[in-house]
Amino acid sequence: MSNEKVARFNKQQYVVGLKETLKALNKDQVTSLIIARDVEVHLMTRVLSQINQKNIPYTLFSSKKELGEYVGINVNATIVAILNEN
Repeated sequence: MSNEKVARFNKQQYVVGLKETLKALNKDQVTSLIIARDVEVHLMTRVLSQINQKNIPYTLFSSKKELGEYVGINVNATIVAILNEN
């Protein structure tokens, strides 16, 4: 992820995890996603279906462990949803 994207990410509202991402997607609050490369595809089926329908962009991150560290949590993170600025 580029330094520019990292700087923008730090200023934005976001949610971490599959359940919270699905809630935000259902409320049309998501502007983009960051998905760990090592996520099992069957876990992401509902998310992928929605982002394809809603044309939401996503970025792949190196691993669940590194994504968790990146967002400042002490556990793995499968997905991070960047939210609308409301």
